[in-house]
Amino acid sequence: MNWEPWTGCYKISDGCTYCYFYGPYAKRYGQSTIQKTNKFDWPVRVNKKGEYNIKGNKILATCFATDFFLPEADEWRKDVWAMIKQRSDIEFLILTKRIDRFLVTLPSDWDDGYDNVNIGCTVENQELADY
Repeated sequence: MNWEPWTGCYKISDGCTYCYFYGPYAKRYGQSTIQKTNKFDWPVRVNKKGEYNIKGNKILATCFATDFFLPEADEWRKDVWAMIKQRSDIEFLILTKRIDRFLVTLPSDWDDGYDNVNIGCTVENQELADY
């Protein structure tokens, strides 16, 4: 299951050259405008019974069609972190090419992390692996 709170992206490194979503051979090539999607609050939406639309005990791939750490999403990310914290019954999987922005975008109550968040970064060459 995927959650895209925003859409759009742009090249940050050579690893983006053949991006499956925005690369030169992808349908969305050139969509570099970062904007909220209509599913921005999807993890906390409830039905008429007051139950979450997304049931717990799921892995939610987050921002797989964009990058969670885009600077253009900094203001929105505060709300996203709050939703992630609220939904401790869901495991959020976040992969990024912008790991250098990780520490500067964490919520103030991050401490040792949220138990329901797994973050990975793309390592496309030895130089980035060393970094």
